[in-house]
Amino acid sequence: MRILVSMIATLAIALFSFTTFGQAETEDTYSVVLKNNGKVEQFKEDLALTDAEIVYEVPEIGFYQVKGSFEDLNQIQGLNSVQAATPSLTWNLPESERIEFNGELSGDLEGDLSGDLLDETGLEQTPQFWPIQWDMHRITQDGASYAEHTGSHDTVVAVIDTGINPDHIDLAPNLLPGSKNFVPEGGFQGQEPNETGDPNDFIDKHGHGSHVSGSIAGAGNGMLGVAPDLGIRAYRVFGTGSAESAWIYKAMIAAADDGSDVLSMSLGGWDMFGQTFVKNPETGKWENAGNDVADFIAYKRAAQYAADKGSMIVVAAGNDALNLSNNNQVMEYLNEAYGDENVQFRGTAKTVPAQLSNVINVSATGPEDVLAVYSNYGAGQIDIATVGGDTRLYDQYAAEGRLDEYLDNLMHYWEFNLSADSASNTGYYFSVGTSMATPKVSAVAGLIIDQHNGNIKPSQVKHALLKDGVDKVKGQERKKFGNGHLNAVKALQ
Repeated sequence: MRILVSMIATLAIALFSFTTFGQAETEDTYSVVLKNNGKVEQFKEDLALTDAEIVYEVPEIGFYQVKGSFEDLNQIQGLNSVQAATPSLTWNLPESERIEFNGELSGDLEGDLSGDLLDETGLEQTPQFWPIQWDMHRITQDGASYAEHTGSHDTVVAVIDTGINPDHIDLAPNLLPGSKNFVPEGGFQGQEPNETGDPNDFIDKHGHGSHVSGSIAGAGNGMLGVAPDLGIRAYRVFGTGSAESAWIYKAMIAAADDGSDVLSMSLGGWDMFGQTFVKNPETGKWENAGNDVADFIAYKRAAQYAADKGSMIVVAAGNDALNLSNNNQVMEYLNEAYGDENVQFRGTAKTVPAQLSNVINVSATGPEDVLAVYSNYGAGQIDIATVGGDTRLYDQYAAEGRLDEYLDNLMHYWEFNLSADSASNTGYYFSVGTSMATPKVSAVAGLIIDQHNGNIKPSQVKHALLKDGVDKVKGQERKKFGNGHLNAVKALQ
């Protein structure tokens, strides 16, 4: 049995449009952050004197996305009400590996990792696919954490992602009312005609959000999440491909306003703090194309807004295999991955929201608590690590031309993570990434909050999680795993 397809998954990459930058007659979108919310009327009055128009706004953080020409941008940057104005970021979902699961367990798997799950856990049944949920076995200590606490619908994790399959047998029991869609009519740049802009259309068209949600609160009908009774809501910011950063800020604000206890964000992107240079095709000269300062400021404001509302934010460290504390390595990577003979990045860059100060940043491990080959890391950059799956053997077998052997022998069962899909109400697939690690930390954070009946501050949750909820590491290991490896039992005792 094997089906291998490409998936759009795991981590968004923020890029702005280079092709038209510097051409005054060409319209593009720009991100604008105001000095403060008292400047709104002044900004709108001054903007009316240009040819630009507002196309999306997040007034709670003084953020406005406008459409106009490069000449308009120059004028906007000079307005007294404006703190920063730069080209808007586009968030693209890159391809990763997805392995479909047909629901079959071979005879030799039926007894593996089964344990005695029902003893003293309060669970009514052992889910069919529990034997191959090796990631959950690691985090829950073979199900022991379920005896401590499984959550309740009084506590909610907001999944800011591609949506959720509302009819899936392992998601529907914990999906609460109030999910929302932030993808406008026409989708990304009008290229998604199936997007109607219906604010209630939170249904996952992709699969990533459902997979993440299963790791949080899979109800145990086929598979178990870390917190099988915790409440979840979908805040959809992706269709099938790309998104505007403005939609993500809007979702963060809405989730916080809705009283979400945890914001689980298995996404991220690169913000430039130096400069991007684009070669003018007519003159051959390098022109300064600006940076992403406006979007970074907006992200910081959105994260602070959520924190002020009492929401924890848990984010993915990223899948670039980079030392985030090594700027030279980061810039070399960005130029190799996204630059070319006509585009160069110079200066510094950060991945957001992972490198914001008031989030929990999660790196990913594979079997045996080894850092996954793809996971970002870095001294002072990672807060906690947990299982997101690995591709060590997968990559080796693929390089040797033996991928069929890897799949036919079901080796991915012990390297990838299984969770829910959006394709059917009983569907599952295997995937890997810091995207798969992040929701597990979100779930334990939610369980801690639920244990305290919501009477605990985000700073206290973070302290409890990072101090007591880990198998601790020391020395050089901290740059890979932060405070240590997630342990749900320790977090809940």
